[in-house]
Amino acid sequence: MKTLFTTFALLFAVITINAQDTISLSDFESMNNTSWEGTLTYKDYQSGKQETIDATMQFKIEGDKLISNVQYTYEPSKNHKGSVKIKKNGTYFGNEKVLSFKEENGTKTLVTSYQSRDNGKKADMFITHTLTDSTYTVTKEVSYLDSDEKFVRNTYSYTKL
Repeated sequence: MKTLFTTFALLFAVITINAQDTISLSDFESMNNTSWEGTLTYKDYQSGKQETIDATMQFKIEGDKLISNVQYTYEPSKNHKGSVKIKKNGTYFGNEKVLSFKEENGTKTLVTSYQSRDNGKKADMFITHTLTDSTYTVTKEVSYLDSDEKFVRNTYSYTKL
């Protein structure tokens, strides 16, 4: 009996330690068929200075995809349309691993991560999406693999139209 109890206690501990927040399409339903306006603020690779440009976005859900269409007012050649699928039972937002998802006081916060390169260096990327009824912010932080420091590479800040 003592062995059985110990086994269940260890199993519960392992499940709890490995528990991960998950997401679903319904978490983004409030953004379906919406338009947004705001800015992109980014750290310029060459000068290291913060730059800000105007941006607009349309967002919709089509089937199992979240689709965004971003326009840059003064740099239309940089406009882009993208889609993301929620994968692996809600543990991935596209190719980004879900680190946490919280909903408190009308604010949803999703934090994801992935590895890539930034300015030619291998890095961990951390993306924080913060959504309220009227605002949506996406912040990308970079941590080079040879450093313990993080810095903000860019932030999209939108207000719902």
